[in-house]
Amino acid sequence: MSRATVPTTAQSLQKSFRRVLSILAIAPLLIFAACSSGGDSGGGAPPSNNPNSVGAANQFAYVVNYDANNVQAFTTDGNGNFTAVGGLMTTGTNPHNVSIDKANRFVYISNHGSNFVSGYKINPDGSLAPMNAVAGSPVTDAADPSNNSPHWSVSDQNSQFLYVIAGVPPALSTLKSYSIDQNTGALTQIGTTGQLAQCSHGHNVAISPDNRFLYVACEDSGTVYSFSRNTQTGALTNLGPTTVVAGGSTPSAVVLQSTAGKLFLYATSTNSVAVFNIDANAGTLSPILGGNNTFQARPEPHNITLDPTGQFLYTANIFNASISAFSIDQNTGALTELAGSPFATDGGPNEVLVHPDGKVLFTADQDTSGVARFTVSANGTLTRNGDAATFAGGSATNGIAMTKK
Repeated sequence: MSRATVPTTAQSLQKSFRRVLSILAIAPLLIFAACSSGGDSGGGAPPSNNPNSVGAANQFAYVVNYDANNVQAFTTDGNGNFTAVGGLMTTGTNPHNVSIDKANRFVYISNHGSNFVSGYKINPDGSLAPMNAVAGSPVTDAADPSNNSPHWSVSDQNSQFLYVIAGVPPALSTLKSYSIDQNTGALTQIGTTGQLAQCSHGHNVAISPDNRFLYVACEDSGTVYSFSRNTQTGALTNLGPTTVVAGGSTPSAVVLQSTAGKLFLYATSTNSVAVFNIDANAGTLSPILGGNNTFQARPEPHNITLDPTGQFLYTANIFNASISAFSIDQNTGALTELAGSPFATDGGPNEVLVHPDGKVLFTADQDTSGVARFTVSANGTLTRNGDAATFAGGSATNGIAMTKK
């Protein structure tokens, strides 16, 4: 069976924990004690002493390594130069996703191989301090079996609540809601959806810019679950699932855009990106353009992001070692692939991210254990520009996040 087809349960488990089949053949993996900052680290003005007031040009970046079980903090300037700050911090087993609260104070890491989310405070210099003295700094209950293999987390726009999707097939996924202690970053569970009937391998979570709606990409079910949010209490109301592509798909990620008074949702699919209108009042999804809402991408776009202006969309194509790039019709949400797309990266891009300045794009490449860097032109096209960071061989760099102004 080709990689573009819907996986079996066994293959889903394999994808969930390793994403690229060839990595499973690697000899015993190296656990390393230090990382390289790459050949172009440094440059730019020093960061502010207050992470809440960091300017757009100078940000903090956090990179997780799936097989080395750690996270590294960096400062980065508007040209995408990374400089390591602090040492490697131990996470749980197999860190998969790193997220930052919208106020740039706290970092949360979802660990595939541990039943907890790791939590860290951001120091003034961008380095990390564990919230919990226990190894891996757990901030959710590792003894709760419904917390098995957290995949992704996201905070609301006011940094008051965190939402975590967890669950390994054949178990169904569960979405949990937490309040965030505004001083320490500690989490207190305030709600749970229980197992979502049509969400196997819930992989990614996104919140609408107006803070009223939340969406979960359910990779092995081919659905996106929609929820409305009480913006005061953080409570969720289940609006139900929407099939991404009739006949099967693997939606591993969603991203939301607000433009010209309209809300759009973009979902990765097996070989495409599907686009939906979001009802501004109800939060429900409907295909754009009378159902002609899918746009060709390379095999298995695994992650998806927008540039800061909302004009361009990029997908990390994990099995194609490339990035697909599209312009966005601001009225309809429709996509047009850019000239030169797809743009080659080094191998196994698991996540893609655009710097808040919009001039640099990064991919976390697990095959090469590094962060690839691209210059973004005015028309959205990409030019390879070395590596922002490299790690010891076999580290399996898996996720990246960056503070925003």
